[in-house]
Amino acid sequence: MTDARKIALTWKIHEMLHREGFDISGIAPAASHHEDAQHISDWIASGKHGTMRFMERNPGKRGDITSLVDGAKSVIVAGIRYYSADPPHSARSYFVSRYARVRDYHLVVEEKLNRVIRHLKEYIPDAGSRAFCDSEPVSEKAWAIRAGLGWRGRNSLVINKEIGSYIFLGEIVTTAELVYDNASSRDRCGACTLCIEACPTGAICDDRTIDARRCISYLTIEHKGDLPSEFSGKFGNMIYGCDRCQEVCPWNSKAIPWSDSEFVPEHDIAGLSKSDWQTMTPEDFKKLFKASAIRRTGFKMIRRNIDFVNSGLSEKR
Repeated sequence: MTDARKIALTWKIHEMLHREGFDISGIAPAASHHEDAQHISDWIASGKHGTMRFMERNPGKRGDITSLVDGAKSVIVAGIRYYSADPPHSARSYFVSRYARVRDYHLVVEEKLNRVIRHLKEYIPDAGSRAFCDSEPVSEKAWAIRAGLGWRGRNSLVINKEIGSYIFLGEIVTTAELVYDNASSRDRCGACTLCIEACPTGAICDDRTIDARRCISYLTIEHKGDLPSEFSGKFGNMIYGCDRCQEVCPWNSKAIPWSDSEFVPEHDIAGLSKSDWQTMTPEDFKKLFKASAIRRTGFKMIRRNIDFVNSGLSEKR
């Protein structure tokens, strides 16, 4: 492929991603980065992954993205904002993380990326490509940084200087040769430690990782079994996820609410009252959250979370 054609195709891909609603995008050369697998292995060895056994699978693929697509040449990374400026939650409602207030991002982002792949095939019919969104052993944060989308903040999230950290990430691994972005790994957190100070359970580690065993998001979404009694009263009214480290981040002070129509949920999750949650049946749960990321946690765990939060709030009275 000539340089002129690579430039034209790269421009076209960015245009397609923008048309699909992505706010930021970048491209990095596909290559093995065994340090990705090592970082995850070290994190797992320290026990900080909690009970997320799926993180232990396929370490080889996690360190070599070219193993996911034969002949891979490029990794396209795109981000789309999901911040929502809902009214502050009152004593009559529970807190649900902003990412779960929209239609399941796995579905939305993959649908968008697969449409881009179909368009890409029109220009390069023999190109092999796969779309990923929080799936398979892809080190999303590392690839987002390599593609120039931002840096890894102290809260472990990728932060973009223009739109902050309320970002859904997705990737296309392709055999197409493209023009690569000049990624900057500049750390713009400076001496700020607001996210660390705001974490209710002290889950943010010094090495920009999270100790899942102490993280409210992990505990309310992934953790099976009883919730640790040591955190009683520290969840506040949070029954699904926790955005505290993002809410205090200066880079999110001007966050723009999401506007993509594909994210419109079937039901107003943020508008559910405590009574709505407490009287919800398993059938109600399936109906309300059939197109929501909340469905994967399941009715029983949501009930467990509600009971734990109610107990903690009662102790504070």
